[in-house]
Amino acid sequence: MKRFALALMLTAAVAWADRVLVGDAGVRVDFPYYGGGGYEAMRCLEVVRKTDGLLAGDVKRWEWSGGETEEIFGKFSKFRVHLCHTSRAEAAPPFNSNYEGRTPTLVFSADPVTVNMRIREWFGFDCQPAFSYDGRLNLLVEVRWEGDDNTGGRVFAADVPAQARCLLAYRKDGQPVNGYPDQGKAFNWLHYMRVTISPITVGTTSWGRVKALYR
Repeated sequence: MKRFALALMLTAAVAWADRVLVGDAGVRVDFPYYGGGGYEAMRCLEVVRKTDGLLAGDVKRWEWSGGETEEIFGKFSKFRVHLCHTSRAEAAPPFNSNYEGRTPTLVFSADPVTVNMRIREWFGFDCQPAFSYDGRLNLLVEVRWEGDDNTGGRVFAADVPAQARCLLAYRKDGQPVNGYPDQGKAFNWLHYMRVTISPITVGTTSWGRVKALYR
């Protein structure tokens, strides 16, 4: 009976996932899911700090919050989402410097992808593969796309004064803006995001503690 109960506890620990809310639903910005108005390509990188509530474990899904008055719909070509560890607390150009020599992990790609956010609902992508977050460093999330159907909309983002949490560059009407695609410009934005993580809850130490309960 004790072994059966122990197995149930371990199964629950492995299967459990935590949803972490990052940022705020304070203001709305066009990026990164806006292809209207001449936007033709986009690169948007943000710093999510471990103090934002991240837990060590496997990042399974990343989501953004839709607008409050309008649905967001658009198709984006060569769409990619990357994740990467970083020691940086703020973003600074150029893009690659924020990776600090690490290779970002491609967790989602599609050509094209359809973004369909309903009013005040979450929309995002399953990480394939899941990203192993160490729980010690901060985390970068980067969205990139090239080409769209001239539609899209605004998602929620918090204004974080004196905190350059976002690096942005794009191409509009055929012209690179903010040094697209490599340079970027830092902004005081942090999108309202939801991160699904399966925490690391059973390791060598915790296994010993669990077994001790049944001695």
